[in-house]
Amino acid sequence: MAEKTTTKRIILEAVVTCIEKYGIDKLTTRKIAEEAGTNIASINYHFRSKEELITETLSMTIKHMTDDVNATMDDTQQPFEKRLEDVFFYLLDGCLRFPGISTAHLYKAISEKKYDAMGAQAIRNVFDRLVKKAVEEYPKRDAEEIRVRLSQIFSSILFSMLAPNFLSVPKKFQLTSSDNARRLAASYVETFIE
Repeated sequence: MAEKTTTKRIILEAVVTCIEKYGIDKLTTRKIAEEAGTNIASINYHFRSKEELITETLSMTIKHMTDDVNATMDDTQQPFEKRLEDVFFYLLDGCLRFPGISTAHLYKAISEKKYDAMGAQAIRNVFDRLVKKAVEEYPKRDAEEIRVRLSQIFSSILFSMLAPNFLSVPKKFQLTSSDNARRLAASYVETFIE
């Protein structure tokens, strides 16, 4: 049973690598098999279809993201502003390090207007949880204003996932390094707090 799990995991990781190399719209079973060091029959044994394989891969990566974000938000040892910055950084750095997966999570929502797609739902759930935590943290601030400010920041982060460095910004805020992603995340927190 462990060998079956290992082979399945290798295939899923190969999908992530292939999405990063080729994009989700150019993903083929043949490319996945080559990357995994296996054959198409093995992929078909573990997954009924390419769509199931992609869905399971995206489910695995989105679960990883939501688990990490939730753990960060629940770390009450850190001040709220630090947790918020860490979440923004995590999302920005993630789209810097994994641009293909970031785009893949939003692909159906953007290209097919399927806002109920798994990636879109997960992003909305993270957003709603951040809003709830911020409203709890700042009970004297208007809840609608908190939601609007966070939506502006989240929109900027989502656009960065789809088109990094589309807009001209100072070099220290361009998504070209983790340090810049951290500076941008800190800037977003300052914008939120104002």
